[in-house]
Amino acid sequence: MFVLKPEGDFFMKNFIFLLSIFLLFFTLSACSSENASSEEKETKNAESEDSNIQTNNVESSQKAFNFSLEEFAQAYNEKAEEIENDEEMNSPILNRIIFDDIGDFEYDENKNIYTRVLISESDDSGGSFTLNAWYDNEQNFNGLNLSTFGSDNMASDMGLFNTLVVFQILGIDIGHLNDLLKSDQDMLDIEDGDYSVHLAKLPDTAVIIKIEPK
Repeated sequence: MFVLKPEGDFFMKNFIFLLSIFLLFFTLSACSSENASSEEKETKNAESEDSNIQTNNVESSQKAFNFSLEEFAQAYNEKAEEIENDEEMNSPILNRIIFDDIGDFEYDENKNIYTRVLISESDDSGGSFTLNAWYDNEQNFNGLNLSTFGSDNMASDMGLFNTLVVFQILGIDIGHLNDLLKSDQDMLDIEDGDYSVHLAKLPDTAVIIKIEPK
């Protein structure tokens, strides 16, 4: 079900390099920020992008994940603890998915889907990260939506580490995010293993990722 990629020096060097690229990307973005009103506008644009990166209608016949939400939550929590305990990773404390506390289904009219919030957290710098489970009209678990926003156009590493947890338990190469951040493109669509991944970046604002089973 889940593919756990081996940890090692090669992975560590790649991840540290990606973390540097990620922080540099947002640091440079901060220098180009004009004022607070422009930041508010960019945040609204990010929310609009989140709505538009997927088709408006998700057909009920779309393939569902081959694991349950409870299984995903357990794998996520185990991997988060593993990363936190790795001193070389220097990870911040990451929130866990408390399965019994996950809220009810919420219907999104714009996307014609149901969603459930799995994680919503922020750090001392004002950065935030959200992880949502997406469902079709028959409430089949068929999507994961990740978004990380910065404060004052600055992003902490919290969102990257949370994204790393999700990518690791699904066996998705974190290097795809590196490819997006280094490129001039605002979006990147890839297939990795059993999953289709859509990545989008909004300059000065956010990174949004959608994962679906192929």
